Amino acid sequence: MIARYWNEFNTADPDELAYYLAAVKRFGEPALDVGCGTGRLLLPIAEAGVDVDGTDISADMLALCANRATSRGLYPRLLAQATHELDLERSYGTAYMSGVFGIGGSRSNDLEALRRIHRALEPGGTLLIDHELSYSTDDEKAWARWLPGHRADLPTQPSVDNERRRAADGDEFELFGRLLEFDPLAQRRTMELGAGLWRDGQVVEEEAPRPLQENLYFAQEIILQLQVAGFVGIRLEHAFTGEPAGPEDGEVIFVGRKPD
Repeated sequence: MIARYWNEFNTADPDELAYYLAAVKRFGEPALDVGCGTGRLLLPIAEAGVDVDGTDISADMLALCANRATSRGLYPRLLAQATHELDLERSYGTAYMSGVFGIGGSRSNDLEALRRIHRALEPGGTLLIDHELSYSTDDEKAWARWLPGHRADLPTQPSVDNERRRAADGDEFELFGRLLEFDPLAQRRTMELGAGLWRDGQVVEEEAPRPLQENLYFAQEIILQLQVAGFVGIRLEHAFTGEPAGPEDGEVIFVGRKPD
């Protein structure tokens, strides 16, 4: 059900899409969308004529992506693989990750994921990681959880994410979740996310909440991981502009190259 929600309502921002299309043009095809989900970026990039493949751990999301692709006359390669277990037959000029770095389980998995992507790139190939840093939120209470004495309310009460949203077929969806744990020593938070399906004003189906663990990284940690994984020429860009990132930027793009 969460996959259906993502499929219906998550769309690519025009600036974001233009950024990745320019990146693929600059760094080369084929492209690899790591953690492509239901195809939020992959499908419009494929429609622009780019040779692009996608990977994701969720078979449900990939099935929805494949259905949407087929309806548009597109047939990208879609592989159900965890990023730290990537075993790909092709080599890529460009790979990108949008908002998915850090949800691979352990920190060792995150590092192995970068190594696997490095292996999948052609010599001189480039990886781009769009990442929201922990201090980017405007919610001061969320940032205060890093401080001692500010986690007594955990786990929080379940809350609904926005109002119900109507899909094209008339079904209505809502997401609900809560924060279970915040561990500043481990730099990790554990959330719980579920969904409800409504018809004619009644709940007809619910997807039980499932835990989602996210490893929290600061910029210099990700740079170090990229270096350990073998990337060179690493730089940080302000999100979707190509300009150098600055201290006021909470969302940045990490750009790293595989040596020639």
